[in-house]
Amino acid sequence: MGFWRTRSHRLRARRSDSPRAPSAPRPWLLVGVAALAAGAALIGAPGCKRGSSPPAPAAPVPSLRIYALGGAAGAIEPCGCVKDMLGGVDHAAAFLSQQRKSGVGSLLVGAGPMLFADPTIPPAQRTQALFKADTMARSLKDLGLVAWAPGANDWALGEAELARLRTESGAALLAGNLSGATAGARAAQVVEVGGHKVGLVGVSLPDVRGAGVEGIQVQSAEEALRAGHAQVTAEGADLVVALVAAHRGTALRLAESARGYQLVVVGKGYDQGEANDPPFPPSVIGDALVVQAPNHLQGVGVVDLYVRDGSYRFADGSGLALEEERSSLDRRIEELEARLSEWQRNGASSEEIEARRKDLAELRARRARLAEPSQPTAGSYFRYELVQVRESLGADAQVAKRLEAYYKRVNEHNREAFADAKPPPVPEGQSGYVGVEQCSTCHEAARKFWDGTPHAQAYVTLEREHKQFNLDCVSCHVTGYDKPGGSTVTHVEGLEAVQCENCHGPGSRHVANPTDKTLIRRVPDQGMCASACHHPPHVADDWQVSDAWPKILGPGHGR
Repeated sequence: MGFWRTRSHRLRARRSDSPRAPSAPRPWLLVGVAALAAGAALIGAPGCKRGSSPPAPAAPVPSLRIYALGGAAGAIEPCGCVKDMLGGVDHAAAFLSQQRKSGVGSLLVGAGPMLFADPTIPPAQRTQALFKADTMARSLKDLGLVAWAPGANDWALGEAELARLRTESGAALLAGNLSGATAGARAAQVVEVGGHKVGLVGVSLPDVRGAGVEGIQVQSAEEALRAGHAQVTAEGADLVVALVAAHRGTALRLAESARGYQLVVVGKGYDQGEANDPPFPPSVIGDALVVQAPNHLQGVGVVDLYVRDGSYRFADGSGLALEEERSSLDRRIEELEARLSEWQRNGASSEEIEARRKDLAELRARRARLAEPSQPTAGSYFRYELVQVRESLGADAQVAKRLEAYYKRVNEHNREAFADAKPPPVPEGQSGYVGVEQCSTCHEAARKFWDGTPHAQAYVTLEREHKQFNLDCVSCHVTGYDKPGGSTVTHVEGLEAVQCENCHGPGSRHVANPTDKTLIRRVPDQGMCASACHHPPHVADDWQVSDAWPKILGPGHGR
């Protein structure tokens, strides 16, 4: 298997090369599963009839498979307004459940913070954050997580809560270089997978911009990796996997110094905010494959290990040496596809479009000549792929039910806990928010147009999914959130949905004196859309305000 080189690499490699719009859905096909299914079909097929072509050789079956997670950081599902977004613990669970039907012995491990989005949580948000961490921990158990090297976020609500959540997850915390309030983290363990003993050794450097975690003492990660390797080897491990929660550069240096490991799984030492990481390229350092899945459950790393003649020294079966050139061509192809689509929309000349299509065809031909790696002829080898977690993978029913219960639980709690939350008062001489009904008395045509836009349904979508009192969601679905004279998580009457004043500013003084045009923002700054809500990961990476702007213009509203 190859691996996920850009967001669209695997799509391009496995689908036709027909041009596409940049925002088109990008379903992922895991080639290993298809190959295993094809091999199983061949094994179970009846004998060939005389004169028929001989069957194709069955695809080799891995000796064992290791799935790797980067820090999920409490991201139980993606939040945004585009289809088939990256992430979702219910989709990851569906993928892993389907994978395990192949019969290949496997285990799931991780590195980096799993439970909370940030290392520190404001007091008002702690109950909701704990509800979410409960949901994540139980879902990690459904995924089959065996162990992870924790990140600083995992201690966000203290050692006792981490210890409880670790028990809920059913997974071990591995961090041999930590002492103190470790929530029961240990150095290493050995698990048996498909007849192979796998040693797991974990280290963590949970520093947040130079500040450590209260109650945690951090010792040498390099020494802990050496000691952990010795421990699992003495316990009979056939191969050894390091789980490293640290800054990527530090993790790669540790991989260079730690000998005897066949696989190093990397995750962040801490995470913060909602930004999604780009995919990280795998590499081979010494004899070890080093992989890092991106945060927020955007992807699952899949390492297939093919053991031959009892050797646990694995050659590269993924062609990583050619990866830089492949990745460069993939990026250029994607950029040119996007530009072609834009030129066609903007009415570029047919000659210019045809010339760029020829350029695109040449790039695709060069990419095709870089053959996918072939199976090594001798010795053990690995293959690696990073699988995008998307809605198109399906949803595990039990995890999906748990997510729904979480949202209902949060709604019920926050409705009461924030019942008295009011917005800041309006300073003297400034405007407060009045709501769309007031605007409609003069701007009837604009109101009629707005009623037909998705912005008018923004709050209804939250109500339908039991999210209208969710602190993670409501701010982008109401008007004037947490602004003077505006709305709060519960104080929303008359300000539900994305109304006029989100773009044109609070309108109380304009309503009182409609002839004074300086009291309202007639033409909003387009940049406010991206800065407020329409930014990754809530929208696709290639989303542009200029493309969306025409959709909010209509009779009485810019036209």
